[in-house]
Order: sequence, then structure tokens, then C-alpha cells
Amino acid sequence: MVEDDGSPQGELGNEHVEEMEPSEKLTDEDEIDRIDIELDRIRERRTNPESSFLVNTIVPRTVDDYTLVFGLISGLVFFGLVSVASSGLVMGDSIILDEALSGTVLDPSECVDRRGEVWVETWVEGDDLLIRTNNIPESASSAILVLVWNETVISSQENSESNAEMYWLIGGLGDLDSELEKEDLVDGIYNVRIEVFHSETDSEDWSDLSEESISEKLEDKSLLTTTKDLEIELHTTESSFFGSGETHRKMEKFDEDPRTCFTLQKMGAWGWGLMAAEWVGGRETAMLTGGSAEVPPWYMAMVSLGMSIFFLCVQYPLMHRLYHRETDDLLSSEQMTRLIQRTVESASKRLHIRPDLKSMKVQDRAISVDVFLPYENTKRTIISPIEIKGSLIKDILSEFRIFGEMRPLQIKTVRTDIYRKSETPNTNQNLFPEDWGEIELTEDYSDFFSGIGQFGNLEEAFHESMSRWFKKHQVVDYGSAIMADEEAVFVRVIYRPETRFAYFLFKPTYQHLQGDLRRHLKSDLDDLLDERVLVVSARNEKSTLADRAVAGRVEQGSQELTGEAMVAKRGGIPGALLQNPFMGDILSSVEYVAHKNRPRIDRYGFWGLIVFVWIPFMASGVLVGAMLGLVARMRFERVLAACFIGGTAASITWAYTARGIIEVMEKYHAEALIPFVILLAIFFTMLKIRDNKRHRREELFRDSMAFFAGATESQ
Repeated sequence: MVEDDGSPQGELGNEHVEEMEPSEKLTDEDEIDRIDIELDRIRERRTNPESSFLVNTIVPRTVDDYTLVFGLISGLVFFGLVSVASSGLVMGDSIILDEALSGTVLDPSECVDRRGEVWVETWVEGDDLLIRTNNIPESASSAILVLVWNETVISSQENSESNAEMYWLIGGLGDLDSELEKEDLVDGIYNVRIEVFHSETDSEDWSDLSEESISEKLEDKSLLTTTKDLEIELHTTESSFFGSGETHRKMEKFDEDPRTCFTLQKMGAWGWGLMAAEWVGGRETAMLTGGSAEVPPWYMAMVSLGMSIFFLCVQYPLMHRLYHRETDDLLSSEQMTRLIQRTVESASKRLHIRPDLKSMKVQDRAISVDVFLPYENTKRTIISPIEIKGSLIKDILSEFRIFGEMRPLQIKTVRTDIYRKSETPNTNQNLFPEDWGEIELTEDYSDFFSGIGQFGNLEEAFHESMSRWFKKHQVVDYGSAIMADEEAVFVRVIYRPETRFAYFLFKPTYQHLQGDLRRHLKSDLDDLLDERVLVVSARNEKSTLADRAVAGRVEQGSQELTGEAMVAKRGGIPGALLQNPFMGDILSSVEYVAHKNRPRIDRYGFWGLIVFVWIPFMASGVLVGAMLGLVARMRFERVLAACFIGGTAASITWAYTARGIIEVMEKYHAEALIPFVILLAIFFTMLKIRDNKRHRREELFRDSMAFFAGATESQ
């Protein structure tokens, strides 16, 4: 049974979805006060944490700190060893590891040391026999003689060139490559002899000579260096795929020679190859690829396990910091609704809007928090609806960051007074003269002309003050205006930074500059304001990184699934590493898979998590298992242990069964399917990842669209 430390309804991974209307559930003043006290306590705990590893201190303090340090050290050692081995700088030609472990329980097969001797390597590729020589000096003249006999024709007489069905001779310098194509032979069983000649005293390039000239040189039997005998079989089979009835020819090779021991440099090169294969197509793809090339199973297991340890011990602690919250810090649906409600209340005072909190709706579900907010403009509202929505999103995400809420936020704001007639015209509404009522005529115009004079002075002082403000902040005026009535003075400014590469280098946000502008104008225009309220709006014409940095990750809907979901930005190393677009996309998919598989872990707990990581489900592994443990709120140590045990079991299982799978396929003449199986594994892995991303996007935006549509209709 999975351990539950009191996760409330609405926490990540919970199937519970609740829509809370403040008008129904948060009307009692005592209840609101109680929730506010709880939220203030959580805020106090989270804004005054103890020293955090790699943020305020470099001294590890908790288990996840030590795990992260171990992961970084193990990754440095692992990738460093593979790099040194593949470079060949240290003992590159040594076979000490492979030779010592071959023939043991770790590697039952024997390998042969062929260093310093000329030997022939053969393999089947594309149903053709490929031949390659090894260890011939680059400056030595060399030649390959290939003789082929058909066993169905050969009698008891000895093999010789005279009764060989075919033979050919190629020459050159150093190691050579040759190829026996299946089109050159009819179906049957053939004996193949490969003879290699080379002369270290002759540096003539034999590829420039005719076959007769090379044959004359090869009459010197002392130039015969090595021979290799093997058997091949060619047969025509009928394809059974989709009943096509098409036929194709297959070549099989039967070679009793033991495999050649891997040098350290070759192992290093295969280390990078196995890691790339596992990253692209999963552990199964890497093991089948290595098994087909006769890579030692213990080495395949070590590479896979090294990757698992590094990613698990580095990314899991970072994920734990990003997602994990103590039980007392988890927000219930009531607390979440109240948090959003009071954030909107605070922002509305600054934005000069009137939110309809009684009609506000919040959908608190497992994969997102959806907010529907109707509001009205006031006489002092001078910013556009888009800017109002952006400011609300920024404020709510800032609160999410403090409270550690990592679910995406989707918000829909609706201005409800847009078609209403206003009793008093204001600067942000269409003016309809017929709505103003009857205009009284008067013979006393002194107040009118006095007001014009005062506004002229105010406007002149405003422009002088603004010129100093633009120069102070190195921004250019892209449109500024001032309006006034008896109650307020409205200032709207659009600016553009003069800084080059402003997107990256211009640090102040529009909110910071807006506050500074309010203080600046209040100081300069204090005598002219005459106790009227100063309302200021500032907007950056050029989007900058500082203005957009409030969201750690943004997901856009597409086609019929419209919407925009934003995750609160987290600082420090975890935020920098895990909230970039690449890792954010991976994490969101991992989170979705973990969420879908949570019922299994709720039922089977620790052992279920081990099996989940061990058994090769598509798109499963140690990272998905770690996220699943976070979703199920298992203790850090148990998740780490379960993922480590399951990952180790999976690496060993696949490493020691991959070669057996290939041998079974060869036994039943299906080895030609090995590349197809590898490509199929890669295809299904990528298809599964793509489907997970698509299903998550559909679930994320489809349900939110339905919620917003229902909320709008109820208005």
C-alpha cells in the first residue's frame, strides 16, 4: 500500500476535480478569516526557508542534497571514463577488461585476442557478405583472395581454385574491404575461403595492378598471412506481410570463430553509441543494437545502469525540489480559491477594475487550475483588457511560486460592462452624446476657462517631467498622454528601451517602471494634482525577457483546442535546468504518464513502482518512476530505492537476454528482422511519447474550454 502523508484533494495526480464558487462556499466571514490565517502561515513558512543547498549554502543538508551530489560525482566519473576510453589516450589498445571477464559468469562467451595479428572480419549486411581485414600496416601492399564453392556441386575432391564456382582478387594498401553480393550466386549452401596476403617490404599500391599482375606476386606463398573459412546459405523466401506474395532472397552466415576481444577504445566508442540508442529508442533498442554487434552483456548493463544512476540521482532531487511540498503546505480547493480571490482583490486596486468575486469560478483539477473572472471597468481604468489579464496572470503566478504550486494556470477574464451605458463618461469607454442627458446652458463660463487653464499648466508640466523620466531610464517615448477630471489625473505611457539587445539586457519590468513613474510624477506634479488621484499606466512597446519571465513554462493550444497554460517560474538551479523549453516539454509528458499510472502505485505501492520501472512499458523508466513516486507522495528514500532496484533489474535483464533473442531469431532464420525490430522499437517509443503529449494537451485544454464555456453561459 502506498504511503499517504495527507495529500489534499486537488493535489497533482489526484483524480478529484472540484469547481468552487466563492458565492456559495466562501461567504462566511469566520471561514474566510480562518483560511486567510492558514494561507498566511504557509506563506510565512515558504518565504522564510532554511538555507538551501546550492542557493544559500554549498553544504549538503538533506537526503536529496546528498543524492544530488552523488549523482553529479557519479556522472562526472561515468562520462569521464567513457570519454577517456573512446579517445584511446590511455591503454586504448588494451583488452584487459574483456579478456578477464569473458568466460566468466558475467560473460559466458569466450573472446580471442587478435591484437598484433592480421585477421578477417565478416558480417552480413543487406543480405550481402561484407569482408574486412584488420591490422595490416597502412604502408604495406595487400590483397584479398576470395574463393566460393557450392556444396551441392563439390564431390570428395579437395577444394581448389580449379573447382571453385567463383573467385576474385582485389589489391591495395593497408586494410581492405570487399563484398560478396547475393546476386552473384544462386540459392544453395556455399563454403567461402578468404585468403589475405600482404608484404611489409613492398609499398606499391596493388590496386593499380591488373589481376594477373597481382596473381604473379601472390605465387610467393610467404606473403600468405591468414585464411578464414566460413559457410553461407542463400535461400528465397516468400514475404508473409499483408499477404503480398512477394519473394526476397536472404543470406545467412555460419561462423564458428569466437568473437574478437573488445579494446578499451572500442568499448568507449560503443559506450557513446549505446547511450545514443537508449536516448532515442529506449533501453530495449540499445540492448538489441549492442547484442547484434556482440558487445559484452556486462558492458551493456554497465552503460545503461550508469545513465540511469546519473539521471535518477541528478534529476530526481531537482524534480523533488520543484514539485514536492510538505503536507502542511499543500493547498486545499478552498485555500486555492481564496488565494486567487485575494490576489485578484489586491491586483484590482492597482488596475482600477471592479472584479465580480461572487461570479468568479475556479476549477481545481489534477493537471491545471482554471480561473473564470468577470469584471467591470471603473472611471479610473485606463489600460486595455489584454493588459488587465496579463497583470492578473503575473500576480497569480507570483503567488503560485511562493506557495510552490506547479500546475499550469489558465485564466479567462470577461469585461461585463462593455455594452452597458455609463452614467458618467470616462476615458476608457465609447462616448455616446445621447447618454449624457440634457446639457444646461449657463452665462457664467469662468469655471470652464479656469479649468482649461489649469489643465494646460498640468499638461505642460507633465511633458517636462516625462522628458526627464525617459532620459533617466534610457527609454524612448512611443506615445504618452495625460487626461484629467475633477476626481483623478490619468497618465498613460508607452515606451521603448534604447538598449541594444533589449530583449535580453533591459532588466526593469513594466511594473517596476510603472511604480517609479507614479512616484516621479507625484513628486513633480504635486502642486497641480490638487488632491486628485493619480492613475498611471506604463507599457513596454518591445517585449523583454524581464516582462515575460513570470512564467516558467508556457503551453499553447492548437487548432480546435485553443488556450494558453502557464506554469509559475521557479528560480535557482532546479528552475534553470528543468523549466527550459526542452526539459519542460519532457517533464510535462513524464508528469502526465505518472499521473495516468498512479492507480497502479496506489494499489501496489513500493513493489508496484519497482515492477513499473523494471518491465519495459513504452515510455517508462527511472524518470517516469521518480515522477510517479512524487505524484503518489511516497517518501524520497523509497522512491529512490524503488527506481534504483527496478532500473538495475531492467538493465541486467535486457543486457543478458538481448543476445539470446538475436540467437533465437538466427535459429529460425529471422535475423534479417533484427534491424526491423530495432527500428520498430524506436518507432513505437517515439509514437508513444507523441501520443502522451497529444493526450495531455487534449485533456489540458479540452476540459478548460468546456469549463470556460459553461461559466460564460451562466453569466
